[in-house]
Amino acid sequence: MAYVLCDNGDTILTPAPMYGAIPRDLLFQYGAKTYPVHLSSKAGPDGREPFELTVPLLESALEKAKEEGHNVRALLLVNPVNPYGTVYTKQQVLEYLTFCKRHDLHCVLDEIYAASIYDESVESSSIFTLHSDELPDKTKTHVIWGMAKDFGMPGSPFGAVYSWNPRVLAGLGQLVDFYQIPSFIQIALAKLLEDKEWLKSYLPTHNKMLMESATIVMETLKELDVPFVKPSAGLFIWADFRKIITNASKQTEKQFAFHCLDHGLGLAPGAAFYYNEFGWIRLVHALPKCKLIEGMKRLKAACATFQTNNITHAN
Repeated sequence: MAYVLCDNGDTILTPAPMYGAIPRDLLFQYGAKTYPVHLSSKAGPDGREPFELTVPLLESALEKAKEEGHNVRALLLVNPVNPYGTVYTKQQVLEYLTFCKRHDLHCVLDEIYAASIYDESVESSSIFTLHSDELPDKTKTHVIWGMAKDFGMPGSPFGAVYSWNPRVLAGLGQLVDFYQIPSFIQIALAKLLEDKEWLKSYLPTHNKMLMESATIVMETLKELDVPFVKPSAGLFIWADFRKIITNASKQTEKQFAFHCLDHGLGLAPGAAFYYNEFGWIRLVHALPKCKLIEGMKRLKAACATFQTNNITHAN
């Protein structure tokens, strides 16, 4: 999408914390820059919830980006959100789309976790739950999806784009020859998606397992007195370890990650998600139950023995 929507050096707005590969992929593959819309972990005086993306925040970030000389072309949103597993409401999505129309921006919605909403009280806000006539500017609204997350197939080189803009589709069509999916993978994925009976069984089971694994991690974090953003979708939990990582900084955050690695536990520090409040950590919970339980034992042990000033890792 960046290749089609942007010229070299153009900029795309996206909320931070964000999936860490976004800036790298946009810049090195397509020459597009990323401008983060930093979200606060604290509630705002205007009633804003922690980590809530609001239109005033978007307006402020856009104005600042322009003042700094950026040519902003689009807004990129991941919904459900990576790294904290929440889902935008339909009203929020429409507000973001209206913001984009007001400023003549494209809006790209990455729905890679769209079928991984495991909290039954949370309603999907996929663009396909809206009628196209509800979209403020459907010619500048684009959706991307793949099977890597919802179907546990990260090795499958498959992605899909849905756009109402024929010029965008024509531009993407020029790239197809460079991103061919092997025919045997096309056939296998088509058969999988055509099996409606299997899908009716798989998707509920998938989300039931995600709910169970998320619950195990949330219960452990509560035992450790570690606050977290309550997730409703995705494969991970975004947690605030600042009670354990005292004097949190980019370095001490990294030290904690290395300390956990020494205990046989891999996790991702907040800096990897371009977040500017150090001490937040993303934990992936989509693991077999026995491995997850063992992982939580190791997390408790790592937290009990971590001392910021007694770590030898430098890099």
